[in-house]
Amino acid sequence: MNCSDASPQIPFEHRGALTLSNRFSNHETGSALVEMAVVLPIILCLFTGIFSVSAALYQKLQLAEAMSSAGRVLAADRGATDPCSDAVTALNAASPGLASSSIGITITINGNSYGTNKSTVSCTTAGGNNNPLMPAGSTATIQASYPCSLSIYGVKGLSCAIGEQIGEVVQ
Repeated sequence: MNCSDASPQIPFEHRGALTLSNRFSNHETGSALVEMAVVLPIILCLFTGIFSVSAALYQKLQLAEAMSSAGRVLAADRGATDPCSDAVTALNAASPGLASSSIGITITINGNSYGTNKSTVSCTTAGGNNNPLMPAGSTATIQASYPCSLSIYGVKGLSCAIGEQIGEVVQ
């Protein structure tokens, strides 16, 4: 047999290793890494956006529950000296996850507005059952707003304001 016209002979024990190495050497070894590098930032931004929206929804629910509590206090607190201040205190106590200095509040009783933020919300009177500011059967309305910001990885996205309103009949 002439060496020039014959193909090189591979020993039998090495033939399986060569077919395995040929099987994995199809020149696509880094494609999964490249695909992951392209897709991973998009997925992380999507998840972070979901968390950001969830935080805003949590703040809205917390403000709604706090407004409900403040409305009940205002409607039932007709004999107090300053029922508006008591309602603001109830709102703060019911919303520990919100920055109380950022909540804008307007209280309207029987068509009269009392304050547009927490520092000026006051409806002081002599109190008692004959409170002239809060006659029984009149409507007391509380409006509140809270700023929110939707951001992804510290990049500020959308700015929004959460607003709630509740109306109660004075008892």
